Amino acid sequence: MPQRYIPPPTPQYALESGPILLKDGRTATLRPAKPEDRPLFVEFLERLSPQARTFRFFSEVRPETAADLLLRKPPDEDKVTLVVLSGDPERIIATGEYVQEGPGSTSAEVAFLVDDWYQGKGLGSLLLERLALIGVQRGIRRFHAFTLAENKQMLDVFKASGFKVESHTDSGEVEVSFEIEPSPEMVARFELRERVATVASLMPVLRPKGVAVVGASRDPKSVGYQVLEHLILNRFQGPVYPVNPAATPAAGDVPVVGSMLAYTSIKAVPGPVDLAIVTTPRDKVLEAAEACGQRGVRALMVVTTDMETPQIKTLLQTCRHYGMRLLGPGSLALMSTSPEVQLCAGLTSRLPPKGRIAMSSQSGAVGLAVLEYAREMGLGFSNFVSLGAKVDISSNDLIQYWEEDPDTGLILLYVESFGNPRRFARLARRVGRKKPILAVRPGRDPVVEALFQQTGVVRAENLEEMFDIAAMLAHQPLPEGPKVAMLTNASGPAYLAKDALEAEGLVAEVRDLGSRASAEQYLAAARELLSSGYNAAIALFVPLGYATLDEVGEALRTALKEAREQGVSIPVLTCFMTSGRPRVRLGEELVPSYRFPESAGKALAAAYAYAQWRKKPPGEIPDHGVQEDEARALVGTAKGLLSAAHTKQLLGYFGLKVSDSSEGIALTLRVVSDPLFGPVLTLALTGLPLGEQQLGIRITPLTDIEALEMLAPLSGKAHLESLQDVLLRVSRLLEELPEVEGLELGMLAAPQSTSICQAQVRLRS
Repeated sequence: MPQRYIPPPTPQYALESGPILLKDGRTATLRPAKPEDRPLFVEFLERLSPQARTFRFFSEVRPETAADLLLRKPPDEDKVTLVVLSGDPERIIATGEYVQEGPGSTSAEVAFLVDDWYQGKGLGSLLLERLALIGVQRGIRRFHAFTLAENKQMLDVFKASGFKVESHTDSGEVEVSFEIEPSPEMVARFELRERVATVASLMPVLRPKGVAVVGASRDPKSVGYQVLEHLILNRFQGPVYPVNPAATPAAGDVPVVGSMLAYTSIKAVPGPVDLAIVTTPRDKVLEAAEACGQRGVRALMVVTTDMETPQIKTLLQTCRHYGMRLLGPGSLALMSTSPEVQLCAGLTSRLPPKGRIAMSSQSGAVGLAVLEYAREMGLGFSNFVSLGAKVDISSNDLIQYWEEDPDTGLILLYVESFGNPRRFARLARRVGRKKPILAVRPGRDPVVEALFQQTGVVRAENLEEMFDIAAMLAHQPLPEGPKVAMLTNASGPAYLAKDALEAEGLVAEVRDLGSRASAEQYLAAARELLSSGYNAAIALFVPLGYATLDEVGEALRTALKEAREQGVSIPVLTCFMTSGRPRVRLGEELVPSYRFPESAGKALAAAYAYAQWRKKPPGEIPDHGVQEDEARALVGTAKGLLSAAHTKQLLGYFGLKVSDSSEGIALTLRVVSDPLFGPVLTLALTGLPLGEQQLGIRITPLTDIEALEMLAPLSGKAHLESLQDVLLRVSRLLEELPEVEGLELGMLAAPQSTSICQAQVRLRS
């Protein structure tokens, strides 16, 4: 049995460069060190305490000498030096490096150094993780480090890293060493650290202690006035500060906006400001952001919608310099219904009802519209976030926040584009096993469909269907099996729902009470069906003059109350084919109500599919003992289309053998590198009279279960185990070698084996 392969964790941004989050939620920038950074290194080392320099260099050294040591590049040895920068102007607050222990060695010495004022903010752990991930990509397998025994902070970083650390103490010095291949423990630590930092960074956004409205206006028609009014009328549980430079009063007067004391500058605000909502014209946004950064504001929500790309880039750079998170620009709504917060920021005039749904919308206009639709359906929210341009805060950030949020039980996403789909895939796989993630995305991109299918995301065709499914997932238990009881007084609508259910693999049994059915008959039949072992129930009612809507609703409520008291926990839905939104409510439990029977059927079918996905084991990725170092050496000296000899050699490093064969079903496995989603695998039947027939499409990395699901159409026609082995080895090749731009394997699948008879690999030029 091959050992398990653990894919390395995926940072939100590039591994070696880009924004990072500190443990306290502040932002900073990570990048490789450059020779021209010497003045920054000298200034950084001068700021350090003598003890910190001694811990790093084992003796007191001049800052200039230490800077030269850190920037020195040893000949014929791999060295990576990373720096973390913050502030305006930027300055180094931490650095870390590894140095290969001799040419060709798989071992390296690692060390890091953190500004005294930034100790305890997770920078040592972050640098160690990044250096380890970079080292593995470059063939390094083991790290060593040497430190003084009294350097407890550095030793604690190694102990908490998730790596299996071995240590040896001699004469007051401690040597630690450990393998740096990703392990379950290391990946768990990485994701925990990232989640803690992300949640901390979003607290000033979703649970601010104080809010300033920059651009608050006296004009009731202006955006600034409306934003201020919405905060106040919805009773935000904290101070609100209007800020408007144009509010300068005449001598002896008090500056006001409306009836509130106003401030001509964010710097003049006396109280705490976690969140600043910027509503100024676009040519004033950068000035406002700079002032907020200098004031120590933790996060910006920029409502302004017409900013140009250069302005947005400068805005983002300003926020990162000052460690602020940025929502928008073009964010039209930000809400938190918690009684301790009651934040209604943006252009919507009132908070939605409190509930278990959290939603992120890339489109502000769409978001504002669906809030009203959800209100009509009786759905409540914990948070609602309009992302706008999402140049910083994204749905990936919010998913991590909502993962452990006790007020959130269901996550809704309206997605127009993906920033980091591979990171989204890891998060959705993990979070989806705790809480459902329900998404709508315009268009029918097959790669996105594969992404959602692999990660358990519930896909809705449109916004109406999203909220139909949300009503089910937010308020009812998941169906444990496929048997559905349907109670109705009209057979036609019932069979529409039955068709929708059976199209998704459920089994529906219809109990037609007839058009003259009374409320008493509904009560008796509902009691019987709810205690008969079904996995779900749908009650349909068409007002035909023999029973009223209120009577039938009360009968169903009574039957449900009795069933719940007897321990029956199946989901129950209703379809009242009448105007309005009549509902059945049992205490805190809301029974979803649908106007049309197909909607009820589709919602229940979506919940069943999600329940089945959650029951499945997550799957594993076998290691197979591949020769990744040799493969990297080969592709490091080649470009473009590989020769036949090099192709066979490369595939051989991953246990894939090209051979002659003439029997079996003709298949083609193609890989295309999508610029956004990474490697995309497509499997197709070939040699057919009417052309190719696609069997499946997946993104990497593939688990053993996902590979078998891709091969399901060939069950009973081919040897699935050997085909699965090929798919998994190709997936591993693609994970180890990002240089591979395209790959195509021609295969013959026989009943007892699979042969690769043709192969082609193309590398980036």
